[in-house]
Amino acid sequence: MAIRHRHEIHSERYDRGMRSSAIGLVLNFMLGVGKLAAGIAGHSQALVADAIESLGDSVGSIIVWRGLRVASRPPDEEHPYGHGKAEPLAAALVAILLIVAAIGIAVESVHQIVIPHQNPAPFTLA
Repeated sequence: MAIRHRHEIHSERYDRGMRSSAIGLVLNFMLGVGKLAAGIAGHSQALVADAIESLGDSVGSIIVWRGLRVASRPPDEEHPYGHGKAEPLAAALVAILLIVAAIGIAVESVHQIVIPHQNPAPFTLA
């Protein structure tokens, strides 16, 4: 049996990690969509906010995943020092998205406090 090179083992781990991340991302996205639908149908601001958080996690994961992929590229003619700046740029974009989501949730929360609204449906507890 031939000895596998360190690069091959790293590549297999990387591929498994990326596959697991993709599965987790899809499941988290589906959970977020389900929470959003239930929150809107059941008039539950808390469930809608939780859905936004789940969907925001999914979007953030995609941005970070892409940033890491770009950052791992080797140096080339246009980028002689590599692509390492993609990682902090991705993190900054995620931070901006989180701030925007927080502002949106805060504005909607104040709106829900000031204006009378329906009580959440009992099924939203589940």
